Amino acid sequence: MKKSGSLKRIITDFFDNTANYRLFAIAVLFCDIRYLLPYVFYSFVCAVLVWGGYLTVKKFFIGGRVKLMRYRILVYAFLAGTLVTALINIKSNFFQNLYYSCVLGVVFFLFYGIHAEKSAHRVKKEMTRLFDGLNFVTTFIMALGMLLLFIFPEGIRIGSCDFLIHENRFIGFIPNANVAAFYAVMAFVSCHLLYRLRKNLGTLSGRLRAYYIVCALINALAVFLTDSNDALLFMIVYFSFIAFFRVFRDFSLSRFYHFIFRLTATCLFAVIIAFSLVGTRTVTQNGVSLILTAGQSTSEISMGITGSRGGVAIKDDARLDDIPDTTVSKSQSDSSSTGKSDSSTAKSDNDTKEKTEQEQSKEVEYTSFKHENTNIDSGRFKLWRQGLTILERSPIFGTGKANIGTYGDLYLGKMKSSTLNGTRFIDFHNGLLTIAVCYGIVGFNIFVVLAMTVAKRMFKTIFRNQGKNRDTAVLVVLTAFCAAYTAYSMFEPTLLVDDTYRIFIFWLIIGFALSLTHKKSYVLRPDRMTLLERITARRQRGACSR
Repeated sequence: MKKSGSLKRIITDFFDNTANYRLFAIAVLFCDIRYLLPYVFYSFVCAVLVWGGYLTVKKFFIGGRVKLMRYRILVYAFLAGTLVTALINIKSNFFQNLYYSCVLGVVFFLFYGIHAEKSAHRVKKEMTRLFDGLNFVTTFIMALGMLLLFIFPEGIRIGSCDFLIHENRFIGFIPNANVAAFYAVMAFVSCHLLYRLRKNLGTLSGRLRAYYIVCALINALAVFLTDSNDALLFMIVYFSFIAFFRVFRDFSLSRFYHFIFRLTATCLFAVIIAFSLVGTRTVTQNGVSLILTAGQSTSEISMGITGSRGGVAIKDDARLDDIPDTTVSKSQSDSSSTGKSDSSTAKSDNDTKEKTEQEQSKEVEYTSFKHENTNIDSGRFKLWRQGLTILERSPIFGTGKANIGTYGDLYLGKMKSSTLNGTRFIDFHNGLLTIAVCYGIVGFNIFVVLAMTVAKRMFKTIFRNQGKNRDTAVLVVLTAFCAAYTAYSMFEPTLLVDDTYRIFIFWLIIGFALSLTHKKSYVLRPDRMTLLERITARRQRGACSR
């Protein structure tokens, strides 16, 4: 009985731990196998949602943790809007829209709501362990993918999915180049974040510093080989924001020309960063392409020359099958036949040379790591126009995430989409536009107010709390990530409305950033608070006193 009781307690403690839940959910979404095994993937996602619903009810509503959530009124309003949208479109994909509402609830309460945890120090330790694991796994995957690329320069195909390389771009073990680029850039930022976190906690050693540098270099190389312009924009904005903070952190608006000078210096630095990253990417792609091409040529030469017979070198044993078994008499080998055979041999040699040159040119083009699609917008402008057309038809509460394809086909005849392994994926490659189409102007406005309020809080903290809190350096990295992610989401299916790793990790970082802006680390002056901040602060003080 004691053993069964202790086992039951262990299981209960495990499932009641929100840190275990976040780790499991991130692991499921990180191993995104919906392209290969969609039923298995969504079975795990449903388990994540059920577990998340249990924790939300027990920890936040019954346990009272929801009272410590910042700007929860806006969260309630947005979630209520998603339910209204699902009810309005009840005849079309109601349960799918309800599924996305549940996903958003988990995102807001258990990932964004991490700042409602009672111990900020425990949150830092949890984030350190989580990002250490993500950094190691991502770096290992990228390094292994680049190593296998030298062995299999044309990539590997399993079913209808390509691996290592797809459409002339490095993807590793992730079937999409832009997603692979985000994984790599996220690991790159994790190295910087872990450096600051461990330095803050006093656990940073020389070996760890070298390890983070190596991981950052490997993931930067992976970003360059994916040839993702969106990920490159992410890195440009990330470094530019850090430069902006360094320039303006001790700035006072006492003199206007000082502001103009610093702003000009920041813009110039951003331009230098942009050109440097673009140039580095081009040099890296050309260098790796030359190495792969040289390796292919060497392997082909070594495999082609197999031996010699009778003093004649034979490049390919397969050509021996073309030699007839019967011997040719001297009487049949007259001058005319000899001329014909010579002409046919010369013709075949020319054809072989042309085919070889074409194959080599294809191989060089295949391993150049450049976009095969020369269209600068990659079809995004058309998607944005389609999204605006759908928004005009359902402007107030939107269509719901699951109805984008249905209403798109209805209003536009045929909605532009992509299909992978029999599954249709539809998105507008713009986070704000996707929110507006899915949940209308009402949901869009609520989201914008929430985003601006959170951004204002984070900016006030990092610029008004210099030298007063050791968490400022960590918060600067998190704020730079959020700024870069916002720019990145203007061209990718990210920001909020989806069930992917890219969205969950973003809201986890926002929640972690807000945990560093609590009143113990930073207190806003009452005369500088907005009305919403005053109401929230008053309720938080009442919850803490109880």
